[in-house]
Amino acid sequence: MAIAMAMAWVALLAMVLVQPTPAAAGRPLRAVMISPYGKGVPFDSLAYQGLEDAAEKHGLQVKLVEARDQSEYESQIQAMAELGYDIVFALHDYFAEPMKAVAPLYPGTTFILIDSQVDGGLPNMLSVAMEPQEGCYLAGIAAAHATQSKKVGFIGGLDHPIIIQFLAGFEAGLHSVDPEIDISVAFSGVFDDPVKGREMALAMIDRGADVIMHAADFTGVGVLKAAAERGVWGVGVDLDQSDVAPGHVLASALKDARGAVRAAVQMVVEGTFEPGVMIYGLEQGADLVAIPADLSFYREHPEVLAAIERAQEEIKAGIIVVPKTTKTR
Repeated sequence: MAIAMAMAWVALLAMVLVQPTPAAAGRPLRAVMISPYGKGVPFDSLAYQGLEDAAEKHGLQVKLVEARDQSEYESQIQAMAELGYDIVFALHDYFAEPMKAVAPLYPGTTFILIDSQVDGGLPNMLSVAMEPQEGCYLAGIAAAHATQSKKVGFIGGLDHPIIIQFLAGFEAGLHSVDPEIDISVAFSGVFDDPVKGREMALAMIDRGADVIMHAADFTGVGVLKAAAERGVWGVGVDLDQSDVAPGHVLASALKDARGAVRAAVQMVVEGTFEPGVMIYGLEQGADLVAIPADLSFYREHPEVLAAIERAQEEIKAGIIVVPKTTKTR
């Protein structure tokens, strides 16, 4: 009798363990994205657009959550897992350690960190990185052809390895065309202050720069507007920023967060999710650069477009390997 009851309990336990999750039983997958900035900066807005794209394609229920206080990052991630979200996204390296702390507690939840190369070493955590140097290299080619003063500027949000990748690619692209071009570099220390971006860009223009690239999120909006104000070229990042300063954005080096988020969701939906680190680049279908080909500059200099296209093919073929660091950083 005791043996029979024990076997019955084992059978019941097995039934409980193999019950499908609500999503597997037909409930739509639920995904949340945690951002330190919300839609206030271009990159984070672009990433959430990717989640909205995935929602439309796969029938997900999605939500965006802002978490501005770093001391609450871990509790925010845990709260989203407790609420039953199937996929918890977070943006940028700031969330790496908090996510690594929470993910083991919720083995049935998928945790995805966008814009990071931190390997959590966990079966339910993935970091997705979009290496920006390749798109910046192509933008640098355009800038090298456009500058007349042979002085260009670069304004980053922070002196941080990820931002240095933007600088390294841009500098390499410039010098692949003309090694004599001088590049001035400055860091704003902030990603959401367009007034400061404008002031820094104007100072560079006063020193002779006639092309300025930024890697400073919303601060960079001020950089591009300063370029338009003074009649010089700006170079945007992350998404096509030609509408920020129409007629004055030479190119935008893309960090395809939108495509990366779509690809990550696709893996979860199709059951092909693999933990660790994924690089989302040209081989995975990422767009590298947005060129406003209707600019008179490109109509007058079609050879520049040809040079950019040739370089992109050589990057894809492995002929050009774009550096992630500069000689000094």
